[in-house]
Amino acid sequence: MRVKTGIEGLDILTDGGLPAGRTYLVAGESGTGKTIMSLQYVYRGAEYGDSSVYITIDESPKHIVEDAHSLGWDLEKLMDENKLLMVEFTPLFADTMKIDAEKVLDEMKGLISQINAKRLVIDPIAPLVLRGTEALDQMAAQMLVRNYIRRLIIGLDDLNVTTLATSEIPTGTNRLSRYGVEEFLAAGVIVLRLRRINSNFVREIYIHKMRGVNHSLNICNFVIQHGNGIVIPI
Repeated sequence: MRVKTGIEGLDILTDGGLPAGRTYLVAGESGTGKTIMSLQYVYRGAEYGDSSVYITIDESPKHIVEDAHSLGWDLEKLMDENKLLMVEFTPLFADTMKIDAEKVLDEMKGLISQINAKRLVIDPIAPLVLRGTEALDQMAAQMLVRNYIRRLIIGLDDLNVTTLATSEIPTGTNRLSRYGVEEFLAAGVIVLRLRRINSNFVREIYIHKMRGVNHSLNICNFVIQHGNGIVIPI
């Protein structure tokens, strides 16, 4: 079964949409459109009959709703209709050294069950695992974080939802995620970027990987339009 993203052009690049029930990274530097893609995914999902849970970590739900409204999307209406649950997520392990992926997954499972959600967004995924490692040396912290991410992504695939998790690419690097392991565990990676041409910038998108999909390898330009969101001319 495929899940249509509702992003004009992307479902063509993925040969019909995302294989259902898996986790996909939307990777890009700051300002490339990751949150817009995530909002479009849940907004269009409601049009297809799918309810969604949107977990925001870096911004308040109020600000996300306001940003969506500036694009012509009424998220409050979806929330009133029980088609969208937007939550500012605070990890249960915030004040402890122990990182417990199972507690985080249980919290998400409870949110999903409230509205029988079929779509999940985590925007972004990295802050979920930053707490509780400050007192550890670098190698121990990296091992702890990577094991946590592995349990988290594998656990997400058991929640019967199709997940988009945003991942900020560190500026000036060729990496696709904060910790360098997320892209290997996710079923797919969609990369957004800005490319400078003379005195202007153009927005570009490409699919780095998509398991089980005969996806396009092309780098495509895209634009962001009021009412339509991300549009990829194909």
